[in-house]
Amino acid sequence: MSTKPATKSPKRAVPAHAEPVAEYRMPTDVADWIRQAEARIRYLTTKVEELKAENAGLKRSHKLMEQRVMGQSQE
Repeated sequence: MSTKPATKSPKRAVPAHAEPVAEYRMPTDVADWIRQAEARIRYLTTKVEELKAENAGLKRSHKLMEQRVMGQSQE
């Protein structure tokens, strides 16, 4: 029976040029404010699209009513 001395496993060498990555965290109140602002932007963008569609429909209705009043209607 041969007895070998216990050997330690070699440690991994860390390259000398590797710098730790800086991790930045913003305060929670700032993150909440940004989330609220993004939600407002999404809501208002959707509202603008709805109003554009409504405006187009009203323009068509206006044109149709104008033709009826002026007596140029196809009906």
